[in-house]
Amino acid sequence: MDLSWTSRQLSIRAEFASLGSRTDRDELRLGRRAFDQQTWDQLGGAGLWQMMVPTGFGGTGVDWWDVTAALEGLASTIRTPGLLLSVIAQAGMAYALDLFGTTAQKSDYFRRILRGELSATAIADPDTGTDVRASSTFLSPRANETFVLNGRKYNIAHAPVASFTLVVCKLEGHSRDGISLVLVDQNSKGVTIGPQDRKLGNLDLPTGQLTFEDVPLHYGHILGVPGEGLRNLVRFVSLGRLYYGLVAATLCEPMLAEALSYAKTRQTFGQPIVDHQYVQKKLTDMRIAADSAKWVSYGALHQLLSGAPEAVMSCSIAKLAGASAITDGAVDLLKLYGSRGYHEGEVSTFLRDALAFCSVGGTEEMHRRNIMNQMMRKARPAAKAAVEPARDLETA
Repeated sequence: MDLSWTSRQLSIRAEFASLGSRTDRDELRLGRRAFDQQTWDQLGGAGLWQMMVPTGFGGTGVDWWDVTAALEGLASTIRTPGLLLSVIAQAGMAYALDLFGTTAQKSDYFRRILRGELSATAIADPDTGTDVRASSTFLSPRANETFVLNGRKYNIAHAPVASFTLVVCKLEGHSRDGISLVLVDQNSKGVTIGPQDRKLGNLDLPTGQLTFEDVPLHYGHILGVPGEGLRNLVRFVSLGRLYYGLVAATLCEPMLAEALSYAKTRQTFGQPIVDHQYVQKKLTDMRIAADSAKWVSYGALHQLLSGAPEAVMSCSIAKLAGASAITDGAVDLLKLYGSRGYHEGEVSTFLRDALAFCSVGGTEEMHRRNIMNQMMRKARPAAKAAVEPARDLETA
């Protein structure tokens, strides 16, 4: 595994870092209240969507390390996670299509991704949360190889503004298996878009609910095989998990640099506060946590792309490490800045937005369960583990 960026990737990282630095800092301090369509369009103009799409479908060829360089560059300067979470959602959709889409699905949906159309992935039900095996959203077979979709999903990034959604549901007649993945246009008959959620932070990331009432579908809407979607779901959401970890770690860097500068100039008891050991501990803890999360994210991406059996576990570890780095770091920054940090501004906005990582991509409890399941599977004889069903996803 090569642990250094290529010259091309360094150039990509620098380009997207420059793009992120041009966002409106004053608006970010107050918390943007709407999706940043302007920056989204600039990302497309810079070629980000083309990096996610195979050459045969209008892209430059899928290279997830190039995408990672772009995402990291953007995260190093943009300061707020909302748009980054949107990019991760779009990357997950492109990854799912690349892995499991039919030629017709790729031709249609990659074209729309290249145009910058927003996608969404609907996983959680209001009554069962992220336990997808207990989903109450059902895909019901009908005559002539058709289906209808019924149910409700919530906490969906882009639900109020997306063009199409990948819906995780269950094939009717199955108890805790039969997971299916279906692609649904937002303007389809029977789809109702709920109001935009009101949240503590990440106000530029619109989320909401979708309700499905006898939505007519056919095999062309189904990603993969009906009833056999769980393993596919595990694989493509794992990309998002490691990206959450990477983004969380990278977002800490500019905040940490400014905190260090502040600590050098802020004086108490006749000396800069950076000379106090308790201040040094906060700053070094943040550095250690961010770097640890970043490197485990790189490792998880390498494992995922190479098909390593540990990839699912590593992606969960990356997500947890990043979430811990950004949430603990944000609280320490608030303490470091004191009342100045508590006032409306970048530090308080950073804290509000950082807290989303407690749940985005799955809660800590869910990921610890996944990690434990993977540890147990690894401890069993290989032959026995190979025939057991997947038990690594109460997903998000």
